[in-house]
Amino acid sequence: MKTHREIAEQLDLFHSESHAPGMMLWHPNGWRLFESIKSHMRRVYIRNGFEEVNTPVFMKQGLWQKSGHMDMFADSMFFGSGKEGHDKYVLKPMSCPAHILLYKRGVHSHRELPIKLFEFGLVHRNESSGSLNGCLRARQFTQDDAHVFCRWEQAEDEVRQFLQRAKKVYRDYGYDQIEVKVSTQPEKALGDDEDWIRAQDVLVSACFNESLEAELQEGEGAFYGPKIELSLTDSMGRSWQCGTIQFDFNLANRFDVKYTNEEGDFEVPVIMHQAMYGSVERWIGILLEISQGDLPLWLHPQPVAIASVNESNCRFAKNVAEKLIDNDIPVFLDPSKSSVGRKMKRFHKKKIPFVITIGDHETAQGVVSIKSRKEGELEEVHVEHLVEYILSRLK
Repeated sequence: MKTHREIAEQLDLFHSESHAPGMMLWHPNGWRLFESIKSHMRRVYIRNGFEEVNTPVFMKQGLWQKSGHMDMFADSMFFGSGKEGHDKYVLKPMSCPAHILLYKRGVHSHRELPIKLFEFGLVHRNESSGSLNGCLRARQFTQDDAHVFCRWEQAEDEVRQFLQRAKKVYRDYGYDQIEVKVSTQPEKALGDDEDWIRAQDVLVSACFNESLEAELQEGEGAFYGPKIELSLTDSMGRSWQCGTIQFDFNLANRFDVKYTNEEGDFEVPVIMHQAMYGSVERWIGILLEISQGDLPLWLHPQPVAIASVNESNCRFAKNVAEKLIDNDIPVFLDPSKSSVGRKMKRFHKKKIPFVITIGDHETAQGVVSIKSRKEGELEEVHVEHLVEYILSRLK
């Protein structure tokens, strides 16, 4: 079994440098993969009533003092200062306080709830150098950070929707085995016991109603609220923690978050953090470890490679490549003088799903010979039908 870093080198996705420990330098292939994963999740969030936002990476230390992160999380934060040196700043380790500020821009009525925000937030955490492990444990990463502001009577429905989204998203990547854990109130916890019990009941009930068997982890919740954790199990039996949804009894009080009820009185909304991937980088690392580089067809950053047999076929090969690129299908064109066998070996190493060969026959007839990595069969397809052929197989 190869590690995700070895596979990333094989597929030309990313690498790390000593100048930026715990951070990735993304190659063109890797960045296409990264953006495809984001686009997939963006569609899921938007279809489920979320609105995408974007918040600063560098914010004043006072915000993190108010949120409580300075007391609980300071050892894992990166600090800096403004030009004059008076104000101290923090590279955000998460986007939660900024989303609270967005919510507080106006007074919200109960009719507006639930309010749902999400962000692909670039965050930084000062992990020890010994704990770093490529994409799986990094200092800079991108969270699919989402927050729901709702009423108590809406909470279970929101948790169920989260679980439904998770099942769908994970299934899209070929993951059917999901391990579910519900973490309950720890010994030291903020908020009323009554709220904790109510929230825990919501989480357990949502899992039951979504036919998910949940393991109860007594006392393992965060100090500010209970949570559900979702983990994937690979063919080797390894467990990978990914998604989470968590109640927060801390930020609403610290930031005086309110909405108006039917009588016009102020009430405190339920706040839930959620993430489907955990982080895009970690998700890619897990995907590479589990798939060993055999990525889902719809996600592959370079689904088609073209090999010309000799120089006289290069012009036609370039025309075919341009036709595919014009239809947003990434292509690797190899017009070099290397033998077709050597080109095929290179394509196979990169696990490219579809390999097109163009020789004198193909050039003369306006066709291509195409071989599927998965099916192994060679087919002849007319150029006019090639885009349709490829797209139908990448769905």
